[in-house]
Amino acid sequence: MNDFSRRRFLQVSAATGALVITAPSFSFAQSGSEDRYRNLDTNLGFYLKIDADNIITIGYSVPDDGTGVSTALPMLVAEELDVDFDAVKVEKLPPLYKSQRGERGYENEEYKGQPIHQSTGGSQAIRRSYVMLRQAGAEARDRLKMAAAEELGASFDELTTEDGFVVSGGTRVAYGALVEKAAMVTLTAEPKLKDEKDYKIIGTNRPQKIQKDVATGQQLYCMDMELPNMLNAVIARCPYIDGMVKSFDATEALKVPGVRHVFHLKRIPEDRSEQKYIADGIAVLADSHWAALKGRDALEIEWDDSMWSHADNDWIDRNFDNLVANAERNVRLEHGDFDKAYAEADKTLEVAYEQPYWAHATMETPCGIADVTDDKVTVIAGNQTAVRVMNDLMNVLPGYTHDQFDVTLMRLGSGFGRKFIVDAVTEAALCSKEVGRPVKVIWTREDDLEQDFYNPKGRHVFRGGIDKDGKLIAANYLHCSTDNDFATHAFPAHHVPNYRGEVIHSKVLPSGPWRGPTENVAGYAMQSFVDEMAHLAGKDPLEYRLDMFRETGDTPHPGFSSDVMVAERFINVLQMAAKNAGWGKELPEGHGMGVASFMTFGGYAACVVEVKVDSDGTLTIINASGAADPGIAVNPQGCHAQIESGTLDGFSAALGQQIEIEGGRVLNNNFDSYEMARIGSMPHQFTPEVARNFIEPRGLGEMSLPPAIPALCNAIFDACGVRIRKLPIADQLREAMRA
Repeated sequence: MNDFSRRRFLQVSAATGALVITAPSFSFAQSGSEDRYRNLDTNLGFYLKIDADNIITIGYSVPDDGTGVSTALPMLVAEELDVDFDAVKVEKLPPLYKSQRGERGYENEEYKGQPIHQSTGGSQAIRRSYVMLRQAGAEARDRLKMAAAEELGASFDELTTEDGFVVSGGTRVAYGALVEKAAMVTLTAEPKLKDEKDYKIIGTNRPQKIQKDVATGQQLYCMDMELPNMLNAVIARCPYIDGMVKSFDATEALKVPGVRHVFHLKRIPEDRSEQKYIADGIAVLADSHWAALKGRDALEIEWDDSMWSHADNDWIDRNFDNLVANAERNVRLEHGDFDKAYAEADKTLEVAYEQPYWAHATMETPCGIADVTDDKVTVIAGNQTAVRVMNDLMNVLPGYTHDQFDVTLMRLGSGFGRKFIVDAVTEAALCSKEVGRPVKVIWTREDDLEQDFYNPKGRHVFRGGIDKDGKLIAANYLHCSTDNDFATHAFPAHHVPNYRGEVIHSKVLPSGPWRGPTENVAGYAMQSFVDEMAHLAGKDPLEYRLDMFRETGDTPHPGFSSDVMVAERFINVLQMAAKNAGWGKELPEGHGMGVASFMTFGGYAACVVEVKVDSDGTLTIINASGAADPGIAVNPQGCHAQIESGTLDGFSAALGQQIEIEGGRVLNNNFDSYEMARIGSMPHQFTPEVARNFIEPRGLGEMSLPPAIPALCNAIFDACGVRIRKLPIADQLREAMRA
C-alpha cells in the first residue's frame, strides 16, 4: 500500500466489492443515496468503477452539448480496459475543483499530471481528456492483471485481457472476481498505454449512448428540472443596447393569478462603458412560467434608450467606412515588404467582404435554476462549463466560495459558445437571493434573439498582388470588427512572402463566441480572397491552394491548440473533399463548384460545394463534401455528424441570417425575422469524411464551419459569375440576375 502515499491524485479502493479509480485522493464510501458523490469530502472529476458482478461504470464531469462527448470519452477508458463498450454504463458527475488559489482563483484537479477537463467548447473536450482517461483505463487493467497473477500463480507478462476478463491460457477470470484484490495490489511500474495499432474501440463507429432517450423525449434538460418550493421567473429586459429602466408600474402584473413578486433586476455591470452580461430589467416571479409571462405582459415600463439610440445597420456601415479610412490600425502579423511587393505586382486586386451579426439561436434557449441559502448555492444549468458558473456567481454573491456550490450541468440543447455566458443562471441566483426561494429562469425565443451575445459584425478589406506567373506575392488583410480579434495567422498569411494583417475594433452589440470564434468570419473572408486571386491568375482554385501548400510546406500557426500548420494534412483534406465531390467533372450549364479550406483549433477542414443558379437567381445546393482532420477520430460516426452539422450551420447563416438594428435595438425576435435554413435549401447530397490517423486529437466542433461559407460563395461565382462579398446571400442573386 506504500504506493498510495506516493500518488497525489489516484485513489483505488475496495468499496462494497468494487474497484474504483478516481481523482483526486479522498476517502471513498459508497451508499445507496443518489447524492452519494456529493456527500464526499471533495467532488469527483471522473471515476471508473468495476463491481463484483462485472458491471462497469464510467463517470465524468464534461457536459455534452450534442457533440457526442458522452459517448467518445468513455470509449477512451473502455479501450484501455478491454471491455465491451456497449456494456459500459455512463454517469454524469458534478464539477470538480481545487481549493481557491488567490482571491477568485480556480484550478483544475489533475490525474497523473493531466488536468481533469470539465467544459465543452473550443474543441477541447476530447483533446484534453485523450491521455488522462486512457491512463485511468490502463491503471485499472494492470491492477486487475496483477491481482489475477497472484490468484493464478501466473506471470503478469503472460496474462492478457479481453471483454472484461483476465486470460491465462485457457483460464478466464472475470474482472468482478478480482476487484477486491486489485484494490490492494502494488503496481511495480507505470501502466503502459496500448499501441494505437491494437485499438479495438477507438476509431470504430458508435452511436450516441443516449440517442434513444433524446429521440423519445426521455432525456432531461435544464428546462425540465424543478426544485421544491420553486418559483418561475421571466424578465422584461431593456430592449435598447445598454439601456436602463427609467420607471415601472407593477400594479397590473401583480393582479395576474400566481404572480408573487415583481422587482428591478439591475444591469451587471452597472457601468455601461463595459460589456453587459445581465441586462437591466424587471423580474416577474410566479408559480408557473405561464403566469410569469402574463405578468410580464402586464407591466408598464419606461425605458432609457441609452447612448446607442442612433445605432442601426447603416450607421455601423458608415462607421466602418470612417474607421477603415482614418482609424489607427493594430498590426498583428507582418513579414516581408507588402507595400513594395504590391506596387511591383503584375496584377492587383482590392476588395472588401462583409458579414452581419449572427445570433446563436440554440435549440434550448438560456435557462437556469438557483437556490441561494445562507450557506449553500444549488444550481442546475444548461451551460458549457461549471467553472464559469461558479466564478461568475461568486461575483454577484460575495462571500461564497467554490466549496459552497452544488452545480449540476444538464445535457445542453446545443451551445455553440453561447452557453459559456452565465446570464440566465445569474438572473436565477439574483432572484433567489431576493425572495429566499429556488427560482427557475427560462428565456423565450424573443429574449434569446434580442439579448444574445452575437457573433461580431465585420468588414474585411483585402489588397492582393500576383506576379506574372500568377503567384500570390503580396497580401494585406484589414479586419474592422465590432468586437473580437481575427485569425491573422490563418492561411494564406504564412504562404505569402509579403503579408500584413491589421485589425480595428469598434464596439456596439455585446459579442461572444459563435461556433469557431474569429475563424468563422476569417474563413469566409480569407478563402473568398484566395479564390478571387486564383481566378485573377487564371488558375484552378483547388490547384492554386495545393500549389501554395506544396511550395511553402509547414508554416507557423500560433493559434489556439496548435503551433504549426502541417501542409500535408491540409493537402489531404482538400483532396478528400474534392474527390468525394467529383472536382473537375463536366458540369451542366448553370452549375458551379467552389472549394475552401481552413485550420482552426488545431484541426484541418475543407469543403467543396456544387450549386445550380437558375436564370432568375434561384439557388440550389446540389452537393456538399466536407472533410476534416482533427487527429485521431475516436468515434468516426460522431466526427461525420460534426462535419455535417458545422457545414449546414454555415450554409444557414450565409443564406439568410442577420441581426438587424434600428434605433439602438434589435429588430429580429423570432424565426420569422431570423430565418434558419429549411430542409429544402440544404444540399441534396452530403458526403462527410474524416481522416484516419493516430495523431493526438484536437476536437471537431468548430472546424467544418469556416470553410463551408466561402466554398458556397465560391461555387456561386463559378456557376453564374456573381461574387458574394456581403452576407447574407438573401436576394442578391435574384437582383444580380435581373440586372
